[in-house]
Parts: sequence; C-alpha cells; structure tokens
Amino acid sequence: MALTQADVAAAAQRLRDDGYGFWLASNRAVLDRLAPAGIDVSALDVLAPAEREWRIADLMRVYNVLNATAFGDKGIPLQNWVMIDLGLLPSAFLLITLTAGRAAAAMTDPRLSAAQRTRVARVLSAVLAEAQRLGHRGPIPVAGYCAAPTPSPGAWVGWSLCSAIPGLGTVAKGVALRAYDAATVTGVAQFPDPALRVHRKFGRMRVLAAVLELHPVPHTMVYRTDVFEDDACAPPPTALLPAHDGAAQATLQERIDAGAEVYVLPPGLDGDRVPILERG
Repeated sequence: MALTQADVAAAAQRLRDDGYGFWLASNRAVLDRLAPAGIDVSALDVLAPAEREWRIADLMRVYNVLNATAFGDKGIPLQNWVMIDLGLLPSAFLLITLTAGRAAAAMTDPRLSAAQRTRVARVLSAVLAEAQRLGHRGPIPVAGYCAAPTPSPGAWVGWSLCSAIPGLGTVAKGVALRAYDAATVTGVAQFPDPALRVHRKFGRMRVLAAVLELHPVPHTMVYRTDVFEDDACAPPPTALLPAHDGAAQATLQERIDAGAEVYVLPPGLDGDRVPILERG
C-alpha cells in the first residue's frame, strides 16, 4: 500500500521526538506559500540577513557534500549553481538534520547492519569533515530532497533525493511533497537502484520512458507518481523486468512508444527485477 499523508506526518513526528530537525531552505517569496500541514518544519531564508550563529550558506555547502557522497560513484553530484537556480530560488529543499554529536554517533549505531554502518560512516565522515573545514556549528544535514514546480498546477519534478541514514529518505521526500502540496511528481530513477523502492512508496507510478539516453547513468527511466494515490488493488505484474538488462528496457520502450501504459508495482525493486504492469 502507498504511504498516506498521515503516515508521513507520524514518521516525521517520531524523528523529531528522537532529536532530528526539519527545515525548508528557500527564500521568503516561496517559503510563505509552503506549509506541510501538521508537521513542524523550520524555514530558512537564504536571501535574508544572517540571524543565527551559523550561516545558511555553510549549511547548504555541507548538504552538497552529503548529496555528492551519498550518490557514490554515479558521478552526478549536485552543483552549487543548480542548487541555487533550480532549488533555492524557485522551490525549497527539505532538509533533515542532527547535531554534530548525534551525527557522529549515528556512524556506530548498533541497530544498523555492518554494511549499513559502513555506508553511514563513509557519508557522514565526509559531511562532518566539510562542516569542520567551514567552521559550521549549526545543524548537520543527514537527508534531503527537492522538487521543482512546473506550469501545471500541482505537478512537480523531483530530484536529488539523498540520505546518509537508512529510512530518512522516505520521510524527507514525503514531508517535501506535503509542503509542495504536490498532486504528481515526475522524476528519473535507475531500475537497479534501491531508491526505486522509496519512490514507489508514494503512490501509483507510471513509466513515461523506460530508456533515457541523455542521462549519464545507465538503466535510467522517467516516471510519474500520482502522489499518495493507493493502487493496492492493481492486478499482479505482467512481467518482472531485469534491472540491468538494457535490451529488455529498450524493448519495453518500444512498446511504450506504440501506446502501451506501463507501471512499476510494489516494492519497486525486488532483488534484481522490477515488477511491471503493462496495459494496452
């Protein structure tokens, strides 16, 4: 079943109770129009005079390191000008943060598996090193998401979902979509990427393109989600698409070009296969 708005609000409250902070980073003209109902989120106006002991610019620089490190070897780090021109001015970044001490402690969280601790330590070590280099003494970003508005009311294009700690990416995206009051969100994802499971949690997901040749990462597709629209009663999958099979994805693209409607079914990625429902 798709997550509901109540699910997102409850998950955010649990994180707040556990010491996490929630922020929307943008500018006043945008911030005044965003409000995730029922979720306590603090506003950060990047164009306003400094009012804190730490600088918003440094917070966003640290976030850039989180983003670049979390994406690993994909080679698609977030550039500063993209962050400004496509995020902070027309939209807002949803950031989840911890204190520096709590972020350092997360690297050895016994609740995580050994593999998870290795990844968390790799990402947060880089994030904390950048904060130290900048002399940043404010909150440490540990997850984030942004989407850009489109001319169609309620239609957004999401990008740059990242998280250092398992589970935070889902909450970051959910709180952001509530703040934007998004009806649909279009985005790109890779068929083999576990993040596909996160994206699939937010409702019915239609594949607009099974192949996106312009993207530098292989096996990239374009999807559109009807946000918080449950499709639990959908028929079973008509195929299990191999996540690393470019030829199979190209064949699926041919069927989309011929008029087929293609949907990704839960859980999004199952092992090395993606459950697909094809109609038409």
